[in-house]
Amino acid sequence: MTAEPSWTPAPRGGLIPLQPLGFGTILGRSFSALRGNPRVLLGFAMVVQLAASIVGVVVIGWVTYAAMSRLDTVNEFSDDFGLIAAGSTLIAVLTTIGVALVMSVLGIIVQAVVVGEVAHAALGGRATLGAIWRRVRPVVWRLIGYYALVTIAVSVAVGVLIAVGFALGSVEIWMAVVYGVLAALAAIVLYAWLGTKLFVVPSAIILEHATVIGGIRRSWQLTRGRFWPTFGIIVLIGLIMNTASYVVGMPFTFLGSAMSSIFAPTGSPDAAAGIGFVLAIAASQIVTLVISSVTVVVQATSSALVYIDARMRREGIDLRMQSYVERRDSGRTDLDDPYAFDPDAVAPVRASWPAYAGPAYGSPAAPYGAQPPYGQPAPQYGQPAPQYGQYAPQYGQPAPQYGQYAPQYGQPAPQYGQPAPQYGQYAPTSGQPAPSERTPDASGAPASAERPTAPPYARPVDTGSAPDAGRTDAADGS
Repeated sequence: MTAEPSWTPAPRGGLIPLQPLGFGTILGRSFSALRGNPRVLLGFAMVVQLAASIVGVVVIGWVTYAAMSRLDTVNEFSDDFGLIAAGSTLIAVLTTIGVALVMSVLGIIVQAVVVGEVAHAALGGRATLGAIWRRVRPVVWRLIGYYALVTIAVSVAVGVLIAVGFALGSVEIWMAVVYGVLAALAAIVLYAWLGTKLFVVPSAIILEHATVIGGIRRSWQLTRGRFWPTFGIIVLIGLIMNTASYVVGMPFTFLGSAMSSIFAPTGSPDAAAGIGFVLAIAASQIVTLVISSVTVVVQATSSALVYIDARMRREGIDLRMQSYVERRDSGRTDLDDPYAFDPDAVAPVRASWPAYAGPAYGSPAAPYGAQPPYGQPAPQYGQPAPQYGQYAPQYGQPAPQYGQYAPQYGQPAPQYGQPAPQYGQYAPTSGQPAPSERTPDASGAPASAERPTAPPYARPVDTGSAPDAGRTDAADGS
């Protein structure tokens, strides 16, 4: 017995088309990903950053207050006052640095979760936060280690530059100024170059489970030949988000000034003015929190999309992704990770679209039966399309008038300069000259000797009787 054919639904559409992505697609889908799974992307990012901000402010405020309150127990003019003040300041600074590091770690975790969600969305799936966390948890410490390595390297480089600047300043101040300007320009260029080359390191670590050094190596390989598109994505997203932050945050700045004037119109520092100032600051911080959360999500999404696009172009991962989607939607359970690294993977040769090769304006159309070459457009605007079996009129020739027969199949079109047949005239057959202008007789028809022969299908049929005569005889007999 043969199995009956079964119907399989079409694969679900994902965040991106499973083919190499264009610049506009990467830029647009970096923002539209927020609508696909906002609870995991934007919701998780906002909750984490809000909790981290509240806890950070509370911890920094409490530690700073406790450290500085010790100064009240010491005489201002005593020898211990300076030491206690320095120690209290150091405690407050270290606490602030520690809170900043913790918030950075939480931001790294948010970035890892976003990359995991984008990987699921690209395959047409919507994963829960728990499923994404189970995927990224084994490698999240590698991602934290990568950012720690970057922080240490940047700190050492900045420290060396500052030390050299102080050394030059001790010799000649102008040397320190020139060195500072040149070092700043070189640092900007180096930062842009390294930031672009290492842009997809987080995605390589999360999706390929690469090590820190392996992720750096993979990012360097994947961005080879794709530097400027990647750099353009980074710059455009940064400009868009900074502009949005400025435009949205500016009204709250004016609102704070207006509320201070409303609650304290005389300018007296009373409690009402303080309440207005606090409300304005709180509203501004909430808006800043939302924009920063969106920025983190968009930047992480763009990093993942640039990574996937680079692997499609270099390794043909889009074919593996298509196979994964088809097998998953057909009910298969033996599914391999489509993002796993394959050192032998090579992208297939992709067909390119031919260049536009349309005919120039005024060129004649192809004769009947000839297939126009691929890529040529239809007749240009203003030229009538030829009827079945007719040649298209040449450039400069008028179209046939109403009531005229078109040239028969195999007959050439009237040449330029010949008059078109008048209404009621048959088109000349092959081998006959075109009709010339004649003076009509009294009946309005041309001379019978020169009248063109009608084609067979237009000649009257001899039925063997004269209908008119029959009607006359019948009338006479009646």
